[in-house]
Amino acid sequence: MNKRLFQGLSQGLNRRLSQQLQRGLTLLEISIALALLAVLGAIAVPSLGARLDQQRLYTTAEVLVADVNEARFEAARQGRALHIVMHTGDSWCWAVATQENCPCGQAQACELRAAQQRDHGGVRLLAGQTLHLGATGQADAFGSATLESRRGNRLRVDVPLLGRPRVCTLSGAATRYPAC
Repeated sequence: MNKRLFQGLSQGLNRRLSQQLQRGLTLLEISIALALLAVLGAIAVPSLGARLDQQRLYTTAEVLVADVNEARFEAARQGRALHIVMHTGDSWCWAVATQENCPCGQAQACELRAAQQRDHGGVRLLAGQTLHLGATGQADAFGSATLESRRGNRLRVDVPLLGRPRVCTLSGAATRYPAC
């Protein structure tokens, strides 16, 4: 008796399940799902753009920090002075160079490493001066560079006399770097 009851229930369930699978989704259900996805997408796109903009700014500052650290290491390793040459403007750039007046943005024999505006889209180098690193890797004077994103967030990279760069936030939303 239990066996027949179980078979009957099983067959009934199978019939209902197959009917539901054949039915599928209606056009109205699909339209509602697409409308919800469109609303969620419209909400997410601006915050995603802001996040990408902020990440580009962080990356540019971190590349500058890495270049300063590499220049410090190379100056001490080679036992000679190196310079970080910076040019602001629309086609901004910086370069680690063996000569103080080495133009960045163009491949030169005096240029060891360079970064340019086209490599860091959406970020501007607002201010920066040539930084001189002595043969020990220490800076001759305090230096800094100010970077700005499209949305107006600003970071500053400070290089004190010991030569160890530090990033701080000048303006913008909550960030991973402390305020200047």
